[in-house]
This record gives sequence, structure tokens and C-alpha cells, in this order.
Amino acid sequence: MVIEGEDMREGYKKTELGEIPVEWEVKKLKDIVIGKGEYGIGASATEYVEGKPRYLRISDIGDNGELLKEDIKGLEEDNYFKYLLEENDIVFARTGNTTGKSYLYHKKDGELVYAGFLIRFKINSSIMDSRFVKYYTQCKKYWDWVKTVSTRSGQPGINSKQYSELNIPIPPLKEQQKIADILSTVDRLIEQTDALIEKTKELKKGLMQRLLTKGIGHTEFKKTEIGEIPVEWEVKKLKEIGEIVTGNTPKTSEPENYGNEYLWVSPADMGEHKYIYKTNKMLSFIGFNKTRKIPKGSILVTCIGSTIGKIGIASEELSTNQQINSLICNVKYNNEYVYYAISYNFKKYISFISIQAVPIINKTVYSEFMIPIPPKEEQDRIANILSEIDIKIENYNVKKQKLQTLKQGLMQKLLTGKIRVKVS
Repeated sequence: MVIEGEDMREGYKKTELGEIPVEWEVKKLKDIVIGKGEYGIGASATEYVEGKPRYLRISDIGDNGELLKEDIKGLEEDNYFKYLLEENDIVFARTGNTTGKSYLYHKKDGELVYAGFLIRFKINSSIMDSRFVKYYTQCKKYWDWVKTVSTRSGQPGINSKQYSELNIPIPPLKEQQKIADILSTVDRLIEQTDALIEKTKELKKGLMQRLLTKGIGHTEFKKTEIGEIPVEWEVKKLKEIGEIVTGNTPKTSEPENYGNEYLWVSPADMGEHKYIYKTNKMLSFIGFNKTRKIPKGSILVTCIGSTIGKIGIASEELSTNQQINSLICNVKYNNEYVYYAISYNFKKYISFISIQAVPIINKTVYSEFMIPIPPKEEQDRIANILSEIDIKIENYNVKKQKLQTLKQGLMQKLLTGKIRVKVS
């Protein structure tokens, strides 16, 4: 639909989707697909069997429409053939907080059978590049539509008929293809960066296993209560390495406790990076003086709840809530070495937890945890090697973030026609 009566810049027209080039159209999803939206199979997920189809659930689709590689499942149902995805098939999540997520099938992903909480549409490739539709379902205008439509009935959800009414800006086919090529190139760079991140993480995992158990250049080893270690090393309890402090929370009923002067760490602030540079909440000078102060360089570990085991290092003097125990290392220990040693051994520590609804490691138990301690010079060398790997991972993550920002900017301009592409 073209909206009349408004001044337009030359070569553009006003539509229900906003300003688009005059050569473009606005069509509904139902006008660019073959048949109607089809609901997936209602089968239970089972262990995946090599050579059989993978079961595609909402939880298998990433935020950017990618197929996730963790927790792969199969299905026992034999009558699944009509639910196998094919080229140009796109599926949408139809219920819950994931409503609106989409995935465009690619044969490189292998045989996929889509589940009942997904709806399939078959894009008509004679008039539409399915990749263009995929990218449109990742842009802000699409998600604004999802938010509006999905909340009309109270419970989040969009059915097949509602998805069919989705408006999409449609350039000529060759222009669609050119736009999709550009965005696919950025996606490939993101995928390559992801692969480098995963490869470097695997390298780090192997290095940690070797360096934190075998050290550097050792040939003689001894058995200890935490396993075999070099004969020159010692085993120390955390309470022997430094002081352990459990955090606390200033009263939230007193607004003067909170401000923007001091970091106040909760589990939500941990896990992304080795050093903690920012927090969701910050304290005022008044609030900070009501907490147990944690010096710069201390090692913070979450010791309660579903986030148990998150770990980080204080980038400056700060404080934490009561879910976190902080180790303030003595000067004769390299705090980064201790960080890596705790991080590597924490899964073993979990065995100390009693089976209970809320997992918890209290300060007393945490104080007794043991880690291997090399001579200081070797601590420094091990910490430096692992830190270099962490810097590589961080650099790759920064590169990935820049590419994702570039992609969002390109989608905003290319999918609306604000920037036109040359088509030969």
C-alpha cells in the first residue's frame, strides 16, 4: 500500500513499512510462499543417533537465526518425513519468550525434523531470495512487529495465520540477491571469527590441563590429594593463599547507598571476561563504606545458586554481594595463576556440595579447597602463557562484536532501501 499526501524524497514512496524505493513493493509473507504455514511434529526429544535426522526445537535456534551445536537431540517418531526441512524452508517460533525467532534451512546443517512449536513456510524461490527473508527477520522493524502481534492475547505467541500477514519490503529479485550476498559475506566473517574463538578456547583448555598439572619442563612427579603434580610443587588450601571475604548488600531501602562511584558485583556481572570492569549496580560512597571492601586483583567466585562457579578478577577496589566469596591473595602468589588454578579445578570443588535444592559452597568449605602451587617464577610463566591466550580470545570477541554492529547497520540501511546496491 502506498500512502499519499506526504512529501517524499525523489525515487521513494511512503508505505505501511515506511519510506522505500519506488521500484520496491510491500508484500505479505503469504504472497511469497508456496502453500500455507505448517506446524511441526509433536514428538519427544531423545538422544541423537548418528546417521538419523536431528530434531530441531526452538532452543536449537540462536538469537541470530543460527543452528546451535550444543545439546543435539533426535526423535523416536518414524513418521517424520513430511516434517523434514528442505532448501528455502524457513521456520518461526510460535510461542513463549522465543516467539519470533527464525531459522532458514541450509543443507549443510544435515537432515532436520522441525518440532511442534515451530511453523514452516516454503519461500517461493522464483520470486524471492529466501536469504533476504531471513535477514529481514533479524532487523528491528520485524522485531517491532513481533512485539506488537505476540502480546495481543496476553500470552506471547504468533500463529500461522498471523505470520502469514507479516509485511515484507520486496526489492526486485536481483537486488534481493545482491543484498543477501553482502549480508552473507558479513555472516561468513562472523562464522570464521566464531571458529577462531572456539579453536582458541580448545587450545586454552588443553594448555590449562597440561600447565596446571604438569607445569613447565618437569620430569619427576608425585601423588597428592589432588592428583599427580611436579615434585617441586606444593598443595595449598585457599585459606593459606590469602584472606577469604564473603560480600554483603547495603540496604536497598536506603537509596543513598546506591550511586555511580563504586563497583558492586553480583553473579550477573561475572563470567564474560577475566577482569570485572563494570557492574549493573553501583554504590555511592556511603553505601560502599557499609560493605566489605575487596582490593584490586582479588579473585571473585560465585558460591551459591545456578551461577555457582563463575569467576573473575577485581579490576579495582570494589565490593560484592553475599553470593560471592573473594580471595585476597598474599603477595607471594601470582593472583592470575591462582585465578586459572581455581577456574580449572572448580568442577572438582562441586563435589563438596551437599545435594540440595540450592547448591552452595560456604566460606568454611571454600577455604579448605586445595590447588597446586608452583614456585613463584613458574606461577608467573604459566599465568603469562594463559593470559596471552585470553588476550587472543578477547581480541576475537571484539572483532566479532564489530562485525555484528556492522551487520546491524547494513541491515538497517539495505533492507529498507536507504542505501541502494548496484545490480548489473
